[in-house]
Amino acid sequence: MKYELKLILVICVFSLTLQCGTSAAQEIEPASISGSVVDSVNNTPLPGAHVFLSGTSIGTSTDYAGRFSLNSLPPGAHTLTVSSIGYGRFSQDIAIKAGEHVSKPIKLAPVVYELGELYVGNLDDRWERHLSRFERLFIGETERADSVIILNPEVLRFRSRWWGRFTAEALAPLQIENRSTGYSITYHLDEFYHSGLITRWDGDSFFTPLSPRDSVQADYWTEQRERAFSGSLKHLLLSLVHNRLEQEQFSIYMESDRGYGHTGTSRRPARVSRIVSKADTDHHHHLRYFGNLEIVYRGKPEEDNYPVVAQKRRGAAQHQTSHIKLNTRPVTIDPNGEIVETYGATRMGYLSYRRFAEALPKEYLPQHFKEEIRQDSFTSRD
Repeated sequence: MKYELKLILVICVFSLTLQCGTSAAQEIEPASISGSVVDSVNNTPLPGAHVFLSGTSIGTSTDYAGRFSLNSLPPGAHTLTVSSIGYGRFSQDIAIKAGEHVSKPIKLAPVVYELGELYVGNLDDRWERHLSRFERLFIGETERADSVIILNPEVLRFRSRWWGRFTAEALAPLQIENRSTGYSITYHLDEFYHSGLITRWDGDSFFTPLSPRDSVQADYWTEQRERAFSGSLKHLLLSLVHNRLEQEQFSIYMESDRGYGHTGTSRRPARVSRIVSKADTDHHHHLRYFGNLEIVYRGKPEEDNYPVVAQKRRGAAQHQTSHIKLNTRPVTIDPNGEIVETYGATRMGYLSYRRFAEALPKEYLPQHFKEEIRQDSFTSRD
């Protein structure tokens, strides 16, 4: 999962990497991936290797012969990831069409881990301060962030420079629990970088639902997952491609420089037909515009802590305002409401306030939203 964050606040689109999900709007034939995992040195099968689609809860383990199969997959752009103890991780972007079956032989290279380096280090007061800073930048400072715990922070190592550069690496996968949304997350951190107003991170994640202790907790997790989805970038992009902005309580505006000799920016309502178009790839769309897209989400007010984090001298507003700037034109939106291009866009304002604490499996959609999109799809065909 790839991020770039520009703090105004500004965070790069959660990928804006390849994510999988379910586009309930269209009856799309599912796809599948199968293959085998072997040792790259002697070609012997690797049983028990973990095979998953990054950012999702879709995964499996290889059998005694190193074989695996992932079925009923939504088509689109994905990141196929394979990990096994004693071997380097395999991670590859893969695009599959509706109804397509992809066969993927995979070879993992053996690696030698320095266990002493993994778990013994100078975890002093300075490291504790760096950890606190990392958690604020990575997990975030929303109300939900207090419920997110990194269970093995000792694998993190940090570097800080006097000019403000701050980086982190993880010597083993991070084990994270989100006790608000009810997920255990394994996160393979590849990059974490912060300097000035820019932060970005990159890695592969796998979500495992926690087991609720009773129906009350199950209902709570369902509610919190729906709240995390509401107003998210995924919610916005799906609303754009299915022309549901008004129903989902979004308003969008185009902002652009006034031109030479003028100061400030101009602002006008944005027309979906001008900025969204169908792509050549099945069920994909292109998003193209110049300047910044302003998004106003009226479905929820700002959290009380947002003006403090964003250094705004006011109270919490009754609506959430964000901006999105495209880093490449166009960017591609897959059937699951995810931007395909890595670091394809930068988000600012309230959307940048939402960080890893708000993360959900890529295939997640609230049931009511699935039904509403499906009904719209039926209506458009009548």
